[in-house]
Amino acid sequence: MLTEPTLADLAAASGLQPRTIRSWVAQGILPGPLNRGPAARYPADTLHRLLAIRAMRDLLGMPLGAIRQELLVATPEQIAAHAAKATGLGPETPEPPAAVAPAPDAALDYLRGLRAKAAAPTPLPEASMSARALAPVARPGPASGFEALETRLGQGRAAPAARKARAEEWLRIPITPDVEFAVRGRLDAEARARIERCADLVRDILLGRDR
Repeated sequence: MLTEPTLADLAAASGLQPRTIRSWVAQGILPGPLNRGPAARYPADTLHRLLAIRAMRDLLGMPLGAIRQELLVATPEQIAAHAAKATGLGPETPEPPAAVAPAPDAALDYLRGLRAKAAAPTPLPEASMSARALAPVARPGPASGFEALETRLGQGRAAPAARKARAEEWLRIPITPDVEFAVRGRLDAEARARIERCADLVRDILLGRDR
């Protein structure tokens, strides 16, 4: 048994990675070092406990929580018996390095490419184009979108008078991704509620949901 081994001694004798040993110390499964710094040393029985933990994890498949409970009631003889089973285990395989995230510019270029591809029109096959050319022209249905809005809001109204440009407060309410309802002036709670109701009605008109 090593007398007050260092972290390097424990790693070499157990075949475990130093990061694994530090992790078990942080979780309270292993005792911490006796002192601080690069030359920190551990209690003399740390290696037996370390080998016992490895045997229970790698040979018996026990989770660390169950191993912690086992070690709480285990006698030194039981810990030594578990440690003896770990003598035939090879070195622990180090974890693969974490994947490197792509550079921000590369990620932006990738997203731009996806958007451009999605926005590009897909050409129709020649047969489909011929079929569309021969198909009868459908009669126009009820007006919708801006045509319906112009029809509903423009009937019986005179053209708005020109106004002078000046700094004013504005209430802006999105209607659709491409349309915004903007109202100038300071509004109280009641007026704001009415404006929002009007915005909902305009949205229904544009989307053809008022019929």
